[in-house]
Amino acid sequence: MPPMQPNQHIALWLHDEAAKLLLGRQGEGDRPASRWVAVATVLEMQSPIGVWVDVSFIEERKPGSRSKTRGGAEGKVVRWGIKPGQCLIRWEYIISAQNLPKPEAPEDPGPMPGYL
Repeated sequence: MPPMQPNQHIALWLHDEAAKLLLGRQGEGDRPASRWVAVATVLEMQSPIGVWVDVSFIEERKPGSRSKTRGGAEGKVVRWGIKPGQCLIRWEYIISAQNLPKPEAPEDPGPMPGYL
């Protein structure tokens, strides 16, 4: 992926624990891991430890979710909002990033290990 440019729409796939920390839900380790995607717009600020974004929403895709994923049994998709939306997402929180033509939830790029 080329360097992220200001005003670019992106989807950031986040580690489970990182997404829970971002949402203030850490300590819920007894729940199965979910797939998390933050849909955001890149801000002009730069940082060596992460990317500054304006988050539109964060989508949690619970195990077995079929909606917007490749295969799997019926599951649940939950959309979360954060206020304010402007935040720094650290590089180590990010699994992968996708360019988006518009700020909407992307298709899941692939199966998560352990999920069929």
